[in-house]
Amino acid sequence: MLHNKRFISTTIAPENSGLLNDYLHFHPPSPMPIRWILAILIGFPLLFFVWSQALLHRDIFTIGDIDFFVTFWLGTGLIYAAKIAFVVWVVKTNGWTLADIGISAKVESNLGRATIGYLVLALVVFFAIEFAVSQMTFDPEKLAALPGLYAETTQKRLFLLFMAFFAGVSEELTYRAFAITAFVSRGINRWLAIVMAAIPFVFQHGLKSLDQFWWFFINGLIFGVIFVVSKRLWPGVILHWLIIWTALLGVFSAAV
Repeated sequence: MLHNKRFISTTIAPENSGLLNDYLHFHPPSPMPIRWILAILIGFPLLFFVWSQALLHRDIFTIGDIDFFVTFWLGTGLIYAAKIAFVVWVVKTNGWTLADIGISAKVESNLGRATIGYLVLALVVFFAIEFAVSQMTFDPEKLAALPGLYAETTQKRLFLLFMAFFAGVSEELTYRAFAITAFVSRGINRWLAIVMAAIPFVFQHGLKSLDQFWWFFINGLIFGVIFVVSKRLWPGVILHWLIIWTALLGVFSAAV
């Protein structure tokens, strides 16, 4: 049975508009076709798992003196950007709006400002870390032993911030906003939908997911609860950014 937003809005009293917003948020105008749910929630984790194989063949993706992770994060960021565009296209093609998945019209109209805001804050953090690093002495052996995901060079820090922007938006848009709402549109309870959406989120992380299944799964549950409770995409996106940014601090563990 399809849900008629116009009919519902005329039968719920104004003082209960909060109930209306709750209802509409998890009841988009039509069920999301299963083929699109599978294409996004199986297709993209599979794509990222294949892309993560680059970690096993770093020599192929290392260009001259450019660090492997610079190339890897650049490619990852571009894939994330393409995923954002594809998910938005699927949402609109099927008669939904971004408001149906937690992105209000006001937020949608201010995406440019949000992007500029991220850029400004990222540059502030970047230059603050660069200044701190310039004032410290580091053990070369400890630096060399740092995990690759720790951004120990200026170049890597810049590209990590680039990748982080698209990663935060893409993963929250896909595995919270789209996945949970799509499952609910098919008649699945929203709390069960959180659990179901957390599974493809795990495999989104490629090779790491095999060894860190429970870490990513629990994080997926937490982010899912944040989305369902707040009924907004951005709280999870901002938290996601902050978590990725912690990799910027890894360099300080090599300080003398």
